[in-house]
Amino acid sequence: MTIQLNGIVHLPFPMEDLNLHTDKESFFRDAYLHYLLMYGKEPVTVYGFCKEIKVEEAQFYNYFNSFKSLEKKIWQQFVINVLSVLENDDNYSQYSAYEKWLSFLYTLIEEFKTQRSFVVLRCQDLELKNLHPWFLDGFRTSLNAFSKTLINDGLDSTEIASRPIITSKYNEVLWFQFLYITRVWVNDESADFQTTDAAIEKSSVLLFELMKKGPVDMLIDFGKFMYQNKAY
Repeated sequence: MTIQLNGIVHLPFPMEDLNLHTDKESFFRDAYLHYLLMYGKEPVTVYGFCKEIKVEEAQFYNYFNSFKSLEKKIWQQFVINVLSVLENDDNYSQYSAYEKWLSFLYTLIEEFKTQRSFVVLRCQDLELKNLHPWFLDGFRTSLNAFSKTLINDGLDSTEIASRPIITSKYNEVLWFQFLYITRVWVNDESADFQTTDAAIEKSSVLLFELMKKGPVDMLIDFGKFMYQNKAY
C-alpha cells in the first residue's frame, strides 16, 4: 500500500494495515503511533522518523513542531471523538449532568479500546502523584471545557449545589476521577473490563451525590455555627 503526499508516492515503513491518507496530519499521527508501538519508545529524531516513513522532514514540520506536540494531539483527539459521538446521540441533550458524565466516561473507554496498547504504554508506569502528565495537556484542556459546561448545566438545574470556593474545584475533582478510571482500566484484567465499568459507576455516583445539596452542606453549616459561636 502506498501513501501520497504532495503528489509524491511513498511506501511507508512496515505499516501494511495503514489506510490511504488524504489527511496529512492524520498520516503523521498514525505513523508515529505505529513506530511507538513497534519499538516501545518515541523516535530519537524527526529526521530519522521521516527517513523511515519515506517523507521529507520539512513535511512533518508543516503539521507538528515536535513529537510531543504530535502526541498531545493524539490524546486530545480522544476527547474530540467522544464528544462527536455524544452530540450525535438524539437523547444526549435530555440527560442530566450525571448521565452526561457517565456517558462521557463509558464512551471514552470505548475510544481507548481502539488504541489500548498505546494507552497502556503511556499510562501503566505513571506515578500516582503525577496528576498532570505532559501528554495530556491538550486532552485536559478539552476535558475541562466539557466538564465546566456540564457543571454549569448541573448548577442551573440544581442537580449540583453551589458552594463557596468548592464549586470552582468541581472540574478538578472530575479530572482526578478520570485519572483514577484510566489507571483502573489500564490494569483491568477482568472479563470485558467489568471492573472498570463498576469503577465508573461507583465513583460517579459518589461524586455526584457529594456535589448535591445534602450532608456536605449540613457539615459546612455546622462548622460555621461552631466557629461563629465558639460553642466548644
